Amino acid sequence: MLPHHDTMGLAHVAGTDPYPWPYDGCLDPTQLAFVICGAQRQLVDLSFEAGAVGDRIGRTAHAVRAAGGSVIWIRHGDASPRHRPTPLPVSGSVGWQICVPFDAVDVVIDSFGWDGCFGSSLDHTLRAGGIRTLAMAGFATEITVDSTVRTLNDQGHECLVLTDGCAPLDPALGARAHHSLTMSGGIFGALGTTTALVDLLESLTLQETSA
Repeated sequence: MLPHHDTMGLAHVAGTDPYPWPYDGCLDPTQLAFVICGAQRQLVDLSFEAGAVGDRIGRTAHAVRAAGGSVIWIRHGDASPRHRPTPLPVSGSVGWQICVPFDAVDVVIDSFGWDGCFGSSLDHTLRAGGIRTLAMAGFATEITVDSTVRTLNDQGHECLVLTDGCAPLDPALGARAHHSLTMSGGIFGALGTTTALVDLLESLTLQETSA
């Protein structure tokens, strides 16, 4: 049985904006996926504060795995280089490769655009695994995470963007992208932090092991 986080039997990530996440207060770690966009050489090199963000992503991925959740890495690529220059990595190139350490149990999914759902098996993988809640982070995030979370929301997934786990190409654009997600009471999901999510997962894991 899922361990309870408070006396009401609810498990919310602390401090999320603009609503307590997940909306129903039922965070089952085994139905959680941590989705990391753009952890690729070309995008990491261009992203702001990539080193610190990479460390937070690593800690969060470890906590998700330990709690029984899934870790999914989205590898964005362009199979045919465009006429207009773009930082989207060319599939198969050195810049397209994932450069952040990941575990053998993790899932790597290829998309063919900035949207991690475009031409990919992401939605199918989530549904096949019974995953209903998603925490999202990554690099070049005002493009990768922002595009992906909007599509995932339209597909019915409950999304939390971890602001301190996001390394944008431009900090001002990254902040605007985050703000847009909170419009209309959280039309595309909610914002939170890696620290708050990890704290909750570690608490739930401890309660599970001591039950």
